[in-house]
Amino acid sequence: MSKKDRQADLAWEARRARLELLDRFTLQARVSSGGLFGVKGHLNWRQRPDNFDIRVSGPFGIGAVSIAGTLDHVEIRTAKGSITTPDPEGFLHDKLGWSFPVAHLRYWALGLPSPQSDADLELDDDGRVVALNQDDWKLSYDEYRRAGAVELPRKFEVSNDEVRIKVVVDDWSDLPEP
Repeated sequence: MSKKDRQADLAWEARRARLELLDRFTLQARVSSGGLFGVKGHLNWRQRPDNFDIRVSGPFGIGAVSIAGTLDHVEIRTAKGSITTPDPEGFLHDKLGWSFPVAHLRYWALGLPSPQSDADLELDDDGRVVALNQDDWKLSYDEYRRAGAVELPRKFEVSNDEVRIKVVVDDWSDLPEP
């Protein structure tokens, strides 16, 4: 391992320790999905230690979807109604034909691998994740921005063989004090 790689690994370990302490945040972002039926929209996400509330809506609020709750009890709301499920990933797979790793999202948004499974990481010289592969999902982090005491992802992409979602974070807030 080169000196440069060791420095990146040491920077990553320090960075990871700080990021793992972030048990709450609010983010506002723009999202777009690729593929045949590309969609653009807005993402508002409020994460707390024991629950989350994620709202995605298209232009002018059209096609709004809300996913809120805990990892054990989630309510999914759309204009057509709501459903409560202990398995949001399975529900989304049944309804949409593809799964989305709800349990991994809070970590990926922060530029961390989820602790629930193994991941392959590629780091930059400052110890920031630039590529992450986990559970057949690929993430690429193109830009970071300072938010409070840490740098958090500003632009990143989440993809697998079925879907590609680009996220541009406009605002990080409600971060805990270091």
